[in-house]
This record gives sequence, C-alpha cells and structure tokens, in this order.
Amino acid sequence: MSAEGKEVIHGSGEEKVDTHTKITTLEILQEAFKRLPKHEQVSSHVTSLCYDLLKNSPKKMLDVIPLTLKACRVCAMPPGVKFAPGKSLMRAAYEVYIEFHGGGATVTELDKKKEKFQSWMEMSQLLDKSLRLVFEKAKSSRLIVDAV
Repeated sequence: MSAEGKEVIHGSGEEKVDTHTKITTLEILQEAFKRLPKHEQVSSHVTSLCYDLLKNSPKKMLDVIPLTLKACRVCAMPPGVKFAPGKSLMRAAYEVYIEFHGGGATVTELDKKKEKFQSWMEMSQLLDKSLRLVFEKAKSSRLIVDAV
C-alpha cells in the first residue's frame, strides 16, 4: 500500500485504488495507445501490432507491465524499453500510470536511489524481453510476418 492509499494487486493484471476505482493493465495500454502519434496507431505500424499482440496475450504475460511501471514510478523515470515496437507504447503507458497513481517519490539518499535505479533497470529489461517474446511467439505461430 502506498502513501496515497493505492495498491497494486500482482497476478491479477490490475491495479486497485482504495476508492474502489480500478484500472487494468489493458485499460492502461488502451489509453496509452490513444495517446500515440496517429501514424503509430495505423494497423500496419509495428507499435500498433505490439499493442494488438499485448491485448491478446495471456494475463500472466501482462503482469510484468504494472510491476515495471511501479518500479519506474518510484524512480520517476519511464521504462527503458529498447525494443522499437514497444518503446513509445510503454512510455505512454507510464504517463497513464503516473496520472492514475501520482508522481514518483523523491529520493535524496544516494544508496536508496541506486537500489531503486537497479530495480528500474531490471524491470525495464524484463519488460523489453517480454515484448520481444510476444513477437517471437506470434512469429512462430505464424500470426505475423517478420515485422521487426
């Protein structure tokens, strides 16, 4: 439970606020997708393809997203996703997450900041690998042609 009275429920793919307001990972992604530049929303763009694949992914696959966004919020830094199809989508998802949960905590102690940065880096790398896995699975299932 955070200082704002908000709690992330892991394993459910959703975040919960004590006021009974919920926002699921899919709702975060949907809102993030709406914020992307129009050319990235075109169905043939790789970012749009990434969004569609995530929408249809198993919930377990999506669990990494709120965990990563939480780690990013603590560091007050967006996810460090290098994988091009998911980069702008995850940045927009971070913005949506921040609007829902409030800004990240200010960390003044160097050791704490290092620890939080390490968590941010690890979660960002995990998210990057997860996005790649979604594409690899779609390719191996012949759901997409080599788009990336």
